[in-house]
Amino acid sequence: IADGGLFDNSDEDESHGYVELPISDRSDPMRIGLWRLTDAKYREAEEAYLHKKAHELTYLDTTDHLGAWQKCKPVIDRGPTDLPVVDREYWSNYVEKASATVRAFPLIRNSHVELKVRHQTNLFVNTEGSSIIESRSYWQLEAYLWHLSPTGDGLPWTISHFARTPDELPDLTNFRRQIRSAARLLKKIAAAPRIHSYSGPVLLDPVPAGLMVHEALGHRLEGNRLRANGEARTFADSLGKKVLPEFLTLHDDPSLDFWRDSQGTEQGLVGHYRFDDEGTAATDARLIESGKLSGFLTGRIPVKKGHRSNGHSRSHRHERAMSRMGVTILKTSISHDEKSLKKQLIEQIKIQGVPYGIRIMVASDGETATEAYDFQAFLGDVNLASRIYPDGREELVRGINFIGTPLNAVHGIIAAGDRPEVDNAWCGAESGFIPVSTISPALLVRHLELQSKAESPYTQYCYPMPGDK
Repeated sequence: IADGGLFDNSDEDESHGYVELPISDRSDPMRIGLWRLTDAKYREAEEAYLHKKAHELTYLDTTDHLGAWQKCKPVIDRGPTDLPVVDREYWSNYVEKASATVRAFPLIRNSHVELKVRHQTNLFVNTEGSSIIESRSYWQLEAYLWHLSPTGDGLPWTISHFARTPDELPDLTNFRRQIRSAARLLKKIAAAPRIHSYSGPVLLDPVPAGLMVHEALGHRLEGNRLRANGEARTFADSLGKKVLPEFLTLHDDPSLDFWRDSQGTEQGLVGHYRFDDEGTAATDARLIESGKLSGFLTGRIPVKKGHRSNGHSRSHRHERAMSRMGVTILKTSISHDEKSLKKQLIEQIKIQGVPYGIRIMVASDGETATEAYDFQAFLGDVNLASRIYPDGREELVRGINFIGTPLNAVHGIIAAGDRPEVDNAWCGAESGFIPVSTISPALLVRHLELQSKAESPYTQYCYPMPGDK
């Protein structure tokens, strides 16, 4: 396995065209499909091996002494595979009525509501003798709104509920209330002043804080990246060293299937699984303890002497599995309520001599670069933010994203909130898109940068929208 397997997922490979197996009551089509896929993968493996040996004639492999693969004892575990029951009539009526909610808001020029139900059954067998069957269901309810202001500002907003069971989704009355609230909020955001840049203290609400942790830390703690020559390996030499404030601890435990908040309310975690895509049981990976780096997310590719997989090798369908996040949890031993965090933000405003601070309430769709040849930075797409003045006044602002370099951002955390929240979302990387859960409190960061969104004003529609008066 070269470069940690990060580049083993080319859609130009012959085997990529054979991953779809035929559906038939007879065994022959399935056997032929598996034979064809196996033969293609074997020839590709031979080619990759010869390429690796040729590469070693010129370049030194500094991790070759670690070995290529950890062998494990066989596991037999065959879980239930029942398909979820979907009441099509109920949900069709639900989606149609929810969609009609935006009729009362003429500035919402584009919208849709959709429900996606996905049932995934993984059948894993290997030459060690393992035989594992694990099924998971995902329910995703979304409402998308696009507000077009009279001045041509187009503002998107997505209400997303990503759950493991339909019981966790809101009822129709509640969901319509959320849509109406979002439509009114978009009108306020459209009237808010635009910020083009900012540098100073930032208060991140729990979900944006979790997004920063995911992008700045999580992807850089994926063990496969330590075996890839093209990666920056930000934390390769940091084991036992301080990477976060002492009051913060970070771990990733995909064996958790729900999270219970301080009020006792349970929420399902879409990042949960029992076995990873290399047939290893999911375990709690202790990553950072009391601010010091203690480990990495690992699969069976060794990253150090005495390596043991902690069951974090994941992929979407046929991609080469690599170490990825599952249920990432940031905990704090010293917590502050919202009022205290705002007070500390104002103190930082005065200390740094800036005219105001920024509070980010809603953010989504982060991205980061981990390659050595690229800039080591991350970005979070901000949907809702306000600026807070030294006298405590808050004012909505728009048109910004938060950016930063990972070490500066995480070293700049000075306080954490007392109410962690769950963010269930999709994460994309070299091994495909997978569901992940991030649990984080609010974070106060001494210094972050904001940059302007790439936006262009829109003209109004040439023809009146049906229903316009």
